[in-house]
Amino acid sequence: MAVEVRVSTRDLQSDFEQVFDELGERGDLVWVDVGEQRFLLVNGADEVGEVLVERSDVLVKPHVQSIEIGPPEPERSDGAIPFQPFRRALARSLAGSTLVAASVDAVVAAVAAETAGWRPGGTVDLMPALRRLAIATVVAGPFASRIDDRDVAVVDEALRWIDGVPRVTSPKLRLRGRLSRHGLRARYVQERLAEVARRLLENVDRSRQSELTAVLVDLPRIAPDLPAARAAQLVGELLIGGAGPLTQTAGWALLRLAEEPYDLRAEWAEVLGDEPVSGAALALLPRTEAFVREVTRLHPTNPRITRAAIGETTVGGEHVPERTRVILNVNHLNRDPRFYDDPERFDPDRWLQGRPNAHKFAYVSFGVGERRCLGESVALASLAAMLVELARRFDIRFESARVSTAGRRQLEEGTRVTLGTTHVPGT
Repeated sequence: MAVEVRVSTRDLQSDFEQVFDELGERGDLVWVDVGEQRFLLVNGADEVGEVLVERSDVLVKPHVQSIEIGPPEPERSDGAIPFQPFRRALARSLAGSTLVAASVDAVVAAVAAETAGWRPGGTVDLMPALRRLAIATVVAGPFASRIDDRDVAVVDEALRWIDGVPRVTSPKLRLRGRLSRHGLRARYVQERLAEVARRLLENVDRSRQSELTAVLVDLPRIAPDLPAARAAQLVGELLIGGAGPLTQTAGWALLRLAEEPYDLRAEWAEVLGDEPVSGAALALLPRTEAFVREVTRLHPTNPRITRAAIGETTVGGEHVPERTRVILNVNHLNRDPRFYDDPERFDPDRWLQGRPNAHKFAYVSFGVGERRCLGESVALASLAAMLVELARRFDIRFESARVSTAGRRQLEEGTRVTLGTTHVPGT
């Protein structure tokens, strides 16, 4: 039987991850009462398959991704875009090694351009630099398109706004936000992002398979009446959904490389020499791939996965009424001592022989089932390439490493790094 717990809205709004960490020790299933909500927190790997695979027809991805504390409401859906056909189209556009290679090439070019003015002994404001790298990578790689510096600035602004959006909210709070200066700013950012999306569609390289192929070719076929404005909005969502997590995880990867006694440079020197990293070369960097995978285990881009019940169902024998939220505690699942030896320790070697645990649902950083992240291989390759290309140019030392808790869990704005001398490829 699931444990029942009451938590305060103030504690949840202050730092929901800390609250979830504490609740992870209370059992595999925990009913949480907060505000006007009662949701089921899933801490056990056995129940993940039920939520994301077996009950996916009744436990659906909610329209609002925040943790709701207001009264339960019926779930809304975007019926204008058929989910399954469009997801299959995206899967086709992301399949194969071509897109991985294009994304790695995009990383190499972006890092070279971004670091052209960097010098040993200097300092860099890290998060804006990583956002520019992530935007350039997604645009030139998975999107096969291009935008100018003014558009990059617009996307950067959108990312910063979205990164700071509260993760705990309610209909009342959202209404207050729409009527506030923050709400007006949000609409302004969204409108400008839609303009960038239209230019991305205009500039796409149609000779290459890309994510935008699904929007330009497949979407008109499966949703012929879809307004152009909604298609542009979708492109903006895909762009933010790629660049935001890439920025976040790149920051954690650089911090871990700076702080952990796990030197990757010997592997880079042996495999790459002075050559830029390539898609083919990445396959020969097992310790680097393991390093990035361990970063995603301890620092998942989304520390929880939320589903909304559109009908009555059960999870782990617990009756789940309609309109109930079911939340997977990703941080706890990825650190469960039943499946990971010394789970809090950063240990990339645990990945060198494949998955480090026997349970297929004990690692859910990229989701599971029909909503699993389609861009996992592209994301991992882009992260590895970015880590290699940045760290081979400079020894990056952190002056401080404060972490944001208000929105996306990542290194705070204002995080500065000092650039030390290291081996520079090609010199």
